[in-house]
Amino acid sequence: MERETQTTGSDLNNLTSQIQEGIREGKYTWREIQDAVVSKTREAAETTDQYVHENPWKVVGIAAAFGFVLGLLMAPRSDE
Repeated sequence: MERETQTTGSDLNNLTSQIQEGIREGKYTWREIQDAVVSKTREAAETTDQYVHENPWKVVGIAAAFGFVLGLLMAPRSDE
């Protein structure tokens, strides 16, 4: 999964660079940019869904740990 995350991050950087260049040169319309963003978002959601189905207990553990840390950060502090 680590490799997929790095690849996805690299792909996102490449896409961002291509979009910025296309905007500067007037190659892309806003509709094309919107379609590209929607497409990449769907791909990310499908990858996430697949990972969750393949590793449900790992995801539950990560979510529980995140909730615990968030709870600690949001808990009222006692200065006693």
